[in-house]
Amino acid sequence: MGWQVTATTVRCQYVGDFATIMVQPDGSSKCSYVNRHSRAGDSKRRLRDCKWPDCPLVSDFQKQALAL
Repeated sequence: MGWQVTATTVRCQYVGDFATIMVQPDGSSKCSYVNRHSRAGDSKRRLRDCKWPDCPLVSDFQKQALAL
């Protein structure tokens, strides 16, 4: 059986907080910071500087994980 998900926690310089980046074997990716704060009442303020869905941190880790 192959891997199911791989993840890493990074300090995101765009939002100034920690975020966990998750990559699935099919190539899809998620950011825990976006998942957590997109539903919050102050989401526009918290996600103002966020680069999702074109985040270079997510993209770099996705490439690294899929190269394994």
